[in-house]
Amino acid sequence: MTTLVGSARGRPFKPGNPGRPLGSRNKITQMVDQLVEGQAEQLVQKVLELAEAGDVSCLRMILDRLWPPRKGQPVNVVMPPINTSQDVLPAIASIWTAIREGRLTPDEASALSIVIDRSIQAIELHDITKRIAALEEARDKRDEKNASPPA
Repeated sequence: MTTLVGSARGRPFKPGNPGRPLGSRNKITQMVDQLVEGQAEQLVQKVLELAEAGDVSCLRMILDRLWPPRKGQPVNVVMPPINTSQDVLPAIASIWTAIREGRLTPDEASALSIVIDRSIQAIELHDITKRIAALEEARDKRDEKNASPPA
């Protein structure tokens, strides 16, 4: 196996070369656009005719463009509201119950667990902020009391 001197693999550009500008299109896409320029309406009409005639691939293509498959679906799980850290255990129990009853897949349960985790983090951050504010207020009162001259 021989290697060419001066050409490092994966580094065809000089340093500082940003590459292709954002939004630019490659040559093949530009050529295809030039070929169908002015004929797009006829092409769409032909695809619609083929789809209406029963061409399954044309039907699938049209439906995929008009009605793309959903990336996720809503889940139907009754969960208690999460207002404090004590509300987390009942929420997790409702997820386990839904898995056991077949109303949730493990992937859906994982997504809900992430939501619960974020809720816990937000509650903890809120609690810590309140505690810090209370400590600072108590410190300020103590400092005012110690700074005032005795009467």
